[in-house]
Amino acid sequence: MLALVARLDSFAAEGNPSAGAHATGTITGSISNAATRNLLEGAKVELPALGLSALTDNTGRYVLTGVPAGNHQLTVSYIGLDPDTRQVTVGSGERAVRDFELSSGIYRLEAFKVTGEREGDALALTAQRNASNVKNIVAMDSFGNLPNMSAGEVLMRMPGIAGSPTEEGLAYAFNVRGMAPALNTVTVDGGLMASIGTNRAFELQSITGTMFEQLELIKGHTPDKTADSLGGTINMKTRSPLNMKEKRRVSYSATVRMAPPFTEQVPAREQHRSHPLLTLAYQEVFSVLGGQRNLGIAANIFYSENAVGGFRVTNQFQNTANLTDPAYQWSYQTRENYNNRKQGSVNVKTDYRYSFNSKFSLNITGNNNIERFRRSNNATAFTGNANTVPNATTSGVIPGYTDKVTQVRPVAAAQLDILNSGPNSYVVKTFLIDFGGEHEYGPLQIDYNLGFSRNNQASGLLPQGGQTGLTHRISNIGWIIDRTQSDLFPRFIQTAGPDITNPANYRPTQNGLTKASTENPMNVPQARGNVKYHLPFAVPTFLKTGASWREQKVDFWSYSRRWSYIGATPLPADPAARPYNNLKTGRNLPWWKVSDFLAGGSAGKFPADPSLWQEDLYYYEANKYSGTRGLSEIVTAGYIMAQGRLGREGWLGRTGYLTGVRTEKTDDESHGFVLARAGVRSSAAQQLADPAGSAKRDYEGTARVTKGSYTKSFPSAHLTHDFTPNLKARLSWSTSFGRPPIGNLLPSESANENSQTVTINNPGLLPQSASNWDFTLDYYFEPVGNFSAGWFKKKIKDYIVTGTNAGIVPSGNDNGFNGDYAGFTRLTSSNAGTADVTGWEFNYQQQFTFLPGLLKGLSGSANYTVISTEGNFGSTATRSTGQVPGFIPKAGNVSLSWRYRGFSTRVLYNYTGSYISSYSATSPGANIYRYAFRTTNVGVAYQVRPTMTLTCDIANIFNKPQRLYQGVPGRTQDIIYNFVTITVGVSGRF
Repeated sequence: MLALVARLDSFAAEGNPSAGAHATGTITGSISNAATRNLLEGAKVELPALGLSALTDNTGRYVLTGVPAGNHQLTVSYIGLDPDTRQVTVGSGERAVRDFELSSGIYRLEAFKVTGEREGDALALTAQRNASNVKNIVAMDSFGNLPNMSAGEVLMRMPGIAGSPTEEGLAYAFNVRGMAPALNTVTVDGGLMASIGTNRAFELQSITGTMFEQLELIKGHTPDKTADSLGGTINMKTRSPLNMKEKRRVSYSATVRMAPPFTEQVPAREQHRSHPLLTLAYQEVFSVLGGQRNLGIAANIFYSENAVGGFRVTNQFQNTANLTDPAYQWSYQTRENYNNRKQGSVNVKTDYRYSFNSKFSLNITGNNNIERFRRSNNATAFTGNANTVPNATTSGVIPGYTDKVTQVRPVAAAQLDILNSGPNSYVVKTFLIDFGGEHEYGPLQIDYNLGFSRNNQASGLLPQGGQTGLTHRISNIGWIIDRTQSDLFPRFIQTAGPDITNPANYRPTQNGLTKASTENPMNVPQARGNVKYHLPFAVPTFLKTGASWREQKVDFWSYSRRWSYIGATPLPADPAARPYNNLKTGRNLPWWKVSDFLAGGSAGKFPADPSLWQEDLYYYEANKYSGTRGLSEIVTAGYIMAQGRLGREGWLGRTGYLTGVRTEKTDDESHGFVLARAGVRSSAAQQLADPAGSAKRDYEGTARVTKGSYTKSFPSAHLTHDFTPNLKARLSWSTSFGRPPIGNLLPSESANENSQTVTINNPGLLPQSASNWDFTLDYYFEPVGNFSAGWFKKKIKDYIVTGTNAGIVPSGNDNGFNGDYAGFTRLTSSNAGTADVTGWEFNYQQQFTFLPGLLKGLSGSANYTVISTEGNFGSTATRSTGQVPGFIPKAGNVSLSWRYRGFSTRVLYNYTGSYISSYSATSPGANIYRYAFRTTNVGVAYQVRPTMTLTCDIANIFNKPQRLYQGVPGRTQDIIYNFVTITVGVSGRF
């Protein structure tokens, strides 16, 4: 390969004879920031008199070809820096080199010492301004020291993004323009990141943002990028190691995340209040093999311990037909959680400039997200369900209830369960390798990438251990629950039955001791290549074509086991337990430590005293079949597109276009076992007598292999127009899609012998597809400022509908069911229905260095998104914004920072509007809604010297909880507290 590249480079270096005949040459060079010594990507280099221009690449280099011999005025501009113009002389068939070091008055002010973040914002704005399509770009360091330094914490502050944190308060996955996380893809430098298990959504908290320079949110899809993002593609962009002028650079940070004694925490968090977070980055440029500064190496190391403690209250109420009627509370649960999420990452990127025309890159990332200490403890008092009708004698709920007070009589169905879990293990290991090449031969540009991404999620320690749980129960108890004074800590008064505070009155439930061990590896090999050609027209015109291939292969293995208690006496409770709810309410419920009853390692392989437990061996043996499944999805794509301007000057010269079409072919093949037909399954007695033989009988002959395929084309057209040098308009029409959930493609069968139906999954499901319109106006101003307003509309079709009649099952052994179910009606999922999504996005940012005195250190940003939807979503009725679960209509962010000399401070505010999370048209009393969620982070820093900056940041300073309600406001269903954390540390650069 290198021999071929060398020959092409040699040919290019000799020059094109026809070019020489026309007396032209080449101008090249690099553009850098004089203050930060960084080489600048996206700087605009122009020969105004000739109408020629070029943008610098990610190493700060530019190339202008076909320049007539003679003297020319060369102009360079970049957001946040002063433009520069210089004279350059070009000889016929020669290459003239002209480098620029740009600066700005603000960098020369002694009082303004922080320059890196300003440059990061300028780089992001420059890339966004130069884009031919609609996208938002933000520097990873734009928001300072975020609590966990995850990519998700940056993404959540971008326009068009909305979502609620997890139960542990993590920035996990987000909607993009109303589209659920699983309908959007996450890439690194354009290569797909493997997700976890059956979930297509990549867990953004599982990878650190410190390895990346920018985060791109691509909303207007172009043919040269994958189209499988219904809302938008999230692309994390790495920095080129060749983009600095120094020989070597080292940066570091060392912080401690704390739950200080003066903040309220759950007891388990109080015992582990402080945890480290460390980063180390190294970058160096070498001169090798006769070249000058042609090899760059960057290495990043990251380690963090993200300890979280949380408390959750869940109330479940009657499903009332009339929302004005009082609803009884049939379930009351408290949940206390502690987890220490340890994350270690290593990233090495190498760029090698093989010649003037060719560059190679290699990027390797390894990331381990390890949780080995997760503990949770649930206490649930419940009777009946949401539809039980209370009566005067036999029901659990006693008539006369109100929205705030419910009384339960001591019947058999009035129970209290206590589930103690952990220490549980959850490990996600991520690996990414990508090799790429870029070659430029005059008007011809070629680039390609070969990559491999792997995500391996393991719950427990596989067969040797697992996520363990132990459930105890007490029955025939009566109680009154009174939420009059507090939803978080209601009065729970026992009125009858065995004493709920005495552990001797509890017994483990049937199959109450569980050990769930699973492993879900996902592998994604991928390749892509592109060819771009600058046509020899007077008007700038490019043609580009390319192809890509990838296989997404995922396997599922389960080793779960469970045991029933057969002992005669109660199990001893943990005398040292201090439940948070007990401390707050005085309820004094007992807890049990699961590890006390397991042996064989920290996670536990088996019960410590086998005489007290009886294993469900059939369940274990059956899992060897039902817990083994897999899917392979192969995507082959090709595209062609044109890009350029409508003219050389004037109105047409300021109008750019990009248009083309991408075609993708997807082939799915899945495998797995399904349960045998009811008439031939083993009986309960057989399962007890011969567990392995019964499991073999029920599954061995039911292996299924299913296949599906679809081919779709995705055209798009994008227009840009510069009304003025600072005012840019974009109009885009594009098409995109969101793939069906992986779980819908795996083999699954359930038969109803009475109705003669068999329900199966459909591996031939089409993706949901969207036709997207975007219009934006962007106004750019100095210093490093931008205001944008955008409108978009999506027309979505092919929603997934369940229970569709797919015809009659034929007879014969090749009928897809090994000869079973002949004559049955086949029910499956299919594509149907449409919906529209319309929205507005507003974004503003600016550094106020023009203000007088101390105010010149101010900078701020804000964005706001409002969206609405309407359609049938595959049903027969029309639904709108407040009736679509998970659709978040409003979201916004505000950031304000101030710097003076070495001191800086920052406030970050995030808003997620209220929305419905569970919807039923026929049972409005069961609908679940989320209240609006607002969080505020604050931080301060002091730069002692360039090599040392002291920092202090407070996350969720007002301790705001997540809150949900059922049916009507005030009927609080969930309250989740993650509490306040403080991070202090030191950082610097050498």
